Amino acid sequence: MNPGLIPLAIATIGASYAAIVLRGWRRRDNLMFGLLALTDAAMTAWRGINVLTGGSIVSPGVLVPCMLGTIVLALLTLEFVSGFPRRCPMSWRWRAAMLAWGAVGVALSFVATEPSNFSDPASILAEVVFFGPATVLVFVIGVRAFRCTCQRDARLVIAVLWFRWAFGFLAYLVAPLLGVFEAAVWAETTFATMIAFVVIGTSVLRGELFSIRSSAAEALTIATIALLVMLGGGGAVTAAMTYVAPGRLQQLALLGAAFVPLGLAALGYAMYPRVERRVLAGFDERRARRLGVQGDPLPADAAAAIAEARRRIASIGDGAEVRWVANTELSPDLAQQLAIGEPLRRDEMPELPASCVVPALGADRVLVGAFYLDGGLVDRDTYVVARDLAARVAVAVQRAQAVSELVDARRLAALGQFAAAIAHDIRTPLTSISMNVQILRRKLQLPDDDREHLDIALEELARLDRSVAEILDFAKPVKLSSEPIDVVELIETTRKNLTPVLSGRGVAVRVEPAGASDALTVHGDPQRLRQVLTNLVDNAANASRPGGEVTLRAITTADRHVAIEIEDHGRGIGPDDLPRIFEPFFTTRPDGTGLGLAIVHKVIRAHGGDIKVRSTLGAGSTFTITLPAPA
Repeated sequence: MNPGLIPLAIATIGASYAAIVLRGWRRRDNLMFGLLALTDAAMTAWRGINVLTGGSIVSPGVLVPCMLGTIVLALLTLEFVSGFPRRCPMSWRWRAAMLAWGAVGVALSFVATEPSNFSDPASILAEVVFFGPATVLVFVIGVRAFRCTCQRDARLVIAVLWFRWAFGFLAYLVAPLLGVFEAAVWAETTFATMIAFVVIGTSVLRGELFSIRSSAAEALTIATIALLVMLGGGGAVTAAMTYVAPGRLQQLALLGAAFVPLGLAALGYAMYPRVERRVLAGFDERRARRLGVQGDPLPADAAAAIAEARRRIASIGDGAEVRWVANTELSPDLAQQLAIGEPLRRDEMPELPASCVVPALGADRVLVGAFYLDGGLVDRDTYVVARDLAARVAVAVQRAQAVSELVDARRLAALGQFAAAIAHDIRTPLTSISMNVQILRRKLQLPDDDREHLDIALEELARLDRSVAEILDFAKPVKLSSEPIDVVELIETTRKNLTPVLSGRGVAVRVEPAGASDALTVHGDPQRLRQVLTNLVDNAANASRPGGEVTLRAITTADRHVAIEIEDHGRGIGPDDLPRIFEPFFTTRPDGTGLGLAIVHKVIRAHGGDIKVRSTLGAGSTFTITLPAPA
């Protein structure tokens, strides 16, 4: 048997471990390990291919590319160890320094003619400048990572990385001095690499809830596919070199042979689901159950889809308690962490409300909710089922929400058209009634007590006229007369206009000065924006207690937009009402139409901006208008 097959077999095992880990929980340290294992596997495969074609494992044609690969391997290892396990990644300042240091190592590798030969100055310099310090750094950073974790598997990973780098350093630095360089490289390529792949890969997989039996079967399958891909590519090249005469035809044959591995890899990828169902499921009962649970579609109804998903997750989790929590019921901190799309586990975050929390992300990666898993068996298969069903539940929930919003929009549109028609018909007689009452008030010589009844009637008619005007204003499309607006001047004008009115209610209006460096100019309709601010300040004053204060401020946001804030310390808005305050016809005031904030929202959106509100019941509210700054 050609000894070159051994490195190829080891390379396929490393590639299979990398593939399984990369398919796992999409965390950064998993990605780093996958890239590290793939780089090591590529170097091992390169050595095996060269030996298969009659070359030596220590020839310059092998060692120089492997020097370049080892530089990449060193940088990935340092990146992996610095953030392992589940710690903050390396800062960009240190990463930039590492990349510059690696570039120096690459330059030295290109000028090396006989790597690991002490008669070659470039090789000696590469060892002194890069490879020796890299080995020391792996140990130093590894010690810190070792001390930061009590997990046995994590410590085993760090220990094997130490072993791997120490073995490589001895093989390439000490072995040439002892005259056993080729034997040491063979030992490093086979024994040390195999130990690293199997021990580190298995430890990572165990930490990610993979069952060892399932992982072994999957690794063997992927390794077999990878070996067939490499042998197919090598066979195609060998056939082109052997059976096609040198010349243009051979060049074309070699070009075609280069596509053989790609075709075989694509075929293996396409065939893998069948192999998983027909082969791997026979070796792993849980995999077979998981594939059965995942197969059938969920009901279209959102509530039925959630119930069915809970049942299936509980069945694969051997009776695990499964709860669905909508995004509105999640705490802000937990929702922010789940929005990344990664599951959370209590062994990593003790404060979690369940042993495992699996997010459900819908279209545009919007967090719809999450499944809480407790008790039972929460392993990799349980998580895969929960992740798959959570994605499908998210689609069902978003579809139900879209249908509900469409129905509401149609209902509101019909209601708005009806209200606009009624308001239009009411306005003319309402104006006539108001005029006639005013005429009667002037002509009739009534006592003050009787004249008060006419005053009350006029006030009520004026209130009705304002309500009708709001309905008609909401029904009409927003037409803007756009021009540059000084936001500070707009705010100051609003304050001056409202101060006399609000002072009668015992409420003060204060404007906070803007920073001198802020670009507080927007394009828009000054009359409509003044209407918006007047409405919001008036609402804030109504929510404030006598002696209270409404604050207006303008700031520049991080994305260079202009934000106007209206803040009060009044009664606030209840959490149940907060999501609905911009809906048409929603109001908590007995004399309101529910259109004031709806019109504000409509005007702001017409300007290309947005409006949001923060409120605490009993402590006050802050409305924030964000408008795009001029380009």
